[in-house]
Order: sequence, then C-alpha cells, then structure tokens
Amino acid sequence: MKAIVIGIGNPFLKDDSVGLRIAEEVGRRLKVKVDFLTNTDFDVINKILGYDLAVIVDAIENRGNPGKIHVLCVEDLFRGYKFSGTHSLDLATSIKIGYEIFGSEMPRDVRIVAVEVEEIDFGYDCSESVKRAIPKAVEVIERLLKEHLENLNQLPADQKL
Repeated sequence: MKAIVIGIGNPFLKDDSVGLRIAEEVGRRLKVKVDFLTNTDFDVINKILGYDLAVIVDAIENRGNPGKIHVLCVEDLFRGYKFSGTHSLDLATSIKIGYEIFGSEMPRDVRIVAVEVEEIDFGYDCSESVKRAIPKAVEVIERLLKEHLENLNQLPADQKL
C-alpha cells in the first residue's frame, strides 16, 4: 500500500498551522510518506497522484468546538465544511478536478483529518485547544492507515493493488 499524509496550513497564522504540525508529528512517529503544502491549489493533486491512500490534514473554521477533530471523505467536503481562509483554491474543488482529469491515477481513498480552529491571527503558536488536538489527530491518522491496510488485506488477490 502506498500512502501519503499531506499537512496543509500557514506556519505564520496560529491555528491555521495545525495541519503542518500534525503532519510533522506523523512523520516523526510513523513510517509513512509525509509532505507539506501552504495552500490547496493544483499542488495537492500533484502530491497525491499515484498513491492508494491520501490523508490530508488541515484546519477548518470553528464550528463551535475548537480542537474538535473531524474525519471526512471527499463527498463530505461538498457538504458545508469550510476550511481556513488561506487557500487559493478550495480543497474540494482541487480534489474533484484531480479525479476528473487523472481518474485512476488518483488515490482510491482520500481522507481529510480536519481540526476546528480558534485563532487565525498572526503568530507561531496554536491556541491551547488546538494544540491539545495534535496528538489525538496523529492517533486518528495512525488508525486510518491501519484500517486501510487491513481492508486491503481482505480483498481477493486479483483486486489488491
């Protein structure tokens, strides 16, 4: 199984940096390819092409519970989740374009681990509520990777990647 974890965020905007921080911690703890982006334009497509599983980590606007972790699939992106405002092209549109143009070269499974933000002001540290979510999000990503591998192992031999 080829998997990648992509952290998205702005390192100069407090909680908006949470995707980068989580991906960095994943890279330290797990044996998985990790990469980083500061926006979600077409670069996100280039980063995930050729992988079986892509886990994208990003911040979402506060929906009333800063630090809450959401695990989303691509379809969920079109149902009212608003990612932090530093992106040039929204994540849903980027991924949709990727599937339309590249089809089977795109991952079979794309998951988004999103953390609700509290503060998007200039600064280097995340708010306390978002900072506490980082180790929990790493555990969520580890679980997603294991589940994907287990599901892959249950496929008949002719359907395995």
